[in-house]
Amino acid sequence: MAKFVQAYFKTENNAESAKTDLQKLSVNQEMVEAIPEDTDLTPIVPLAGSTNSGGGTFNFTEVISPKHDQDGALSDKRHLTHVLHFTIKEEEYERALKIVKDHEGHMKRTDFE
Repeated sequence: MAKFVQAYFKTENNAESAKTDLQKLSVNQEMVEAIPEDTDLTPIVPLAGSTNSGGGTFNFTEVISPKHDQDGALSDKRHLTHVLHFTIKEEEYERALKIVKDHEGHMKRTDFE
C-alpha cells in the first residue's frame, strides 16, 4: 500500500534536492510547487530529533520554538516556501521521512507520529 506525503521546505532548492534523493526509493507522482499564500501552516512542524528505538525505526519528535510577531501570530513558519508531494510504498516510508528530515523538511505532526 502506498502512502501520500506532503513535505514543506524553506527553499525550492531543498525541496528539489529531497525529491532527487527520494528517487532512490519507490516514489511516484512527485511534484514540487510553491506554497499558496493562504495555506494554513499551523499544524506543520520540522522533522527533528530522530531517535532509534532499537527496531530500526525512527521516532521523530517536534523541536520548535515559535517566534511571535507584533500581532502574536506565528511568524516562524512563514519561511516555508515550497511543498513536495509524493507517494511512497509503506515499507519505505521511514526511509523517505529520513530524507525529508535531512533536507530540513517540515510535515504535519500527525503524519509521522
